[in-house]
Amino acid sequence: MSGLFDQETESELKNIFSKWPRNLKDILIIDEDKHEGAHSHEKPLDHCHTCEDAVVLARELTRISEGKLGFNILKKAEAMELKPRYLPSFIYDTPSRNVRYYGLPSGQEFAPFIFAHEYIATKTLKLPEDVLEEVESIDMPLHIKVFVTPECPYCSIVVDFMNQVGIVNSNIIVETIEAMENPLEADSYGVQYVPFVAINRIEDYYRYGAKPVEVIPGYLPPEEAVKVLSRAVRKLRRS
Repeated sequence: MSGLFDQETESELKNIFSKWPRNLKDILIIDEDKHEGAHSHEKPLDHCHTCEDAVVLARELTRISEGKLGFNILKKAEAMELKPRYLPSFIYDTPSRNVRYYGLPSGQEFAPFIFAHEYIATKTLKLPEDVLEEVESIDMPLHIKVFVTPECPYCSIVVDFMNQVGIVNSNIIVETIEAMENPLEADSYGVQYVPFVAINRIEDYYRYGAKPVEVIPGYLPPEEAVKVLSRAVRKLRRS
């Protein structure tokens, strides 16, 4: 063992991966800049504070899964067509590459990271049927930003829901943003606590801190959160 995971966690991960009917290949976008610390004045793609750790995590998961979960590791300059907004960028193996994690998925965020891949590999979701139908009915592109921190107890629940939204509906880009690593937009939105969800127009994709169409400041159950998504679509249709 490398020491990244204890024996019990590694055994649990092996059990999860063994049940996947197909292999997945994520894209991990990194850079070679090794400056330490996160600063709100930095341009989001200028520095990569946890890229080394992200590569270690990717390689460990590939080893533990025996290749069930692999990673194509690219430098920023090689992957600009994928439109990463922060580094490191874990871009999940969905058909449209629309579900992403920016930062290092550690602490409370590791579980939804694994769950998302399980949903993709097994094509099995946890969403209630009525919520699933409403998500599938969204026919307008949305850009969802979920701000989290590794120790936030409710963030993982919100991330798990939003990841499923993106897996179900390729019109929706879902980004989980580790706010301590990447504080630029969290500061722009005046985020005081997490989880915090900003729902934006797709046209504002590259506008960091662009005014959101709707926000979810905290936890909402799926039945209520999906109503906020639908309300955002109605607002965009009227604009």
